[in-house]
Amino acid sequence: MSTQHVKYLLIGGGLASSSAAQAIRERDPKGSLMIVGQEINRPYHRPPLSKDYLRRESNRDALGTLEPNWFTEHDVILRTGTRAARLDAGRNTVTFDNAEEIVFDRLLIATGAAPAPLTIPGAQLPNVYYVRTIEDIDRLHHAIDKAKNEGQTHARGRGRAAVIGGGFLGVELAASLTMMGLGVDFIVGSDYPWHRFAGESTGKFLTLYLQNHGVTVHTGQKPLRLEGDGRVQRVVLSESQSIPCDFVVPAVGITIPRELLRATPIAAEKAILVDDHCRTNLPDIYAAGDCAAVFDPLFGKHRILDHWDNAQVTGKIAGANMAGEDTAYQNANYFFSDVFTLSISAWGEARQVDRRVIRGTPNVDAPDFIEIGIASDGRIAQVIAIGHTGEDDQLRELVARRLKVDGNTERLKDPSVPIKDILI
Repeated sequence: MSTQHVKYLLIGGGLASSSAAQAIRERDPKGSLMIVGQEINRPYHRPPLSKDYLRRESNRDALGTLEPNWFTEHDVILRTGTRAARLDAGRNTVTFDNAEEIVFDRLLIATGAAPAPLTIPGAQLPNVYYVRTIEDIDRLHHAIDKAKNEGQTHARGRGRAAVIGGGFLGVELAASLTMMGLGVDFIVGSDYPWHRFAGESTGKFLTLYLQNHGVTVHTGQKPLRLEGDGRVQRVVLSESQSIPCDFVVPAVGITIPRELLRATPIAAEKAILVDDHCRTNLPDIYAAGDCAAVFDPLFGKHRILDHWDNAQVTGKIAGANMAGEDTAYQNANYFFSDVFTLSISAWGEARQVDRRVIRGTPNVDAPDFIEIGIASDGRIAQVIAIGHTGEDDQLRELVARRLKVDGNTERLKDPSVPIKDILI
């Protein structure tokens, strides 16, 4: 067994590790630094995988989180295609799957998340495609090409896809696959998409918007099983209804890898628990990105924020603190999505929303409205902007201040009253 010592060891080859490495190098240009990623690719951005990369509007080179030469220019050891198999927190060592051992002074765990598996009969059949990595999309590209050439017919040609799951990823996939010329059935188990994130008005608007752009949306239905002759050919919704398809894309949530935590005292629930400095309960061990639940002082609790912006923010905080800073998480967390030509931005915490008000009119032909979620104590907990531009800083500030609505609900709902006037 070979052994090597580094000052900073970053486990995970994504945006959180890249952001941490940049933050470290800004403060410590010389300390030995190693990034270890399980994928063979250098660190890359994941949001384009369900959008422009899936639609072949960009290539692999455009996905990188950093320029290829950044790692050598900043004396960063980048190890791809390497799995961290074991963490010995008492000895400050990580052992790789090739038996190599790394001794670290400070460790960042940024291993991301994995797609939650579809757990119905037939889910193991061929032509079920999960979306997480570049290779996942490349395999899906092959399935799309085959379906469009040889697949089942629909009103606009050949190739039918079924997307299962009504969250952010499911909505983006349904839109992108439709834009690629496929017939798409979007299966949503709740009454409307984004059920855990948005209110009824926004969810029903989104349903109509998707339908107006060619997506067939099945709300309030959960698949019973997948069937086919050697591969998936249909999704059975009930004993009297099934949907024909050439392939299925499940988007039913995420799971957090926990293998590295085994036999360690690192505190974790669904994700690794870290404080507002991205520190675990063990000295010199940090966590960031999708695998971490960061303590958010704004809402007074640990939160799993599986989105691009959080990976960047928490990675930067972790890296700065690993290099000796005293930087705390003080964000109104941000989320964005693109669905067809519609841009969506959001801030805050849906789980604390008690009631919602709509600012503007949800119009599927010209969408431009804001949904504002108010907590039981009368303070703003969440803001979702649909097709609305120009007030991002002010909308974020509504959440960052946890603005008390009091008797201002009517002003809040009135789009003729500028947000900046409400903030005064």
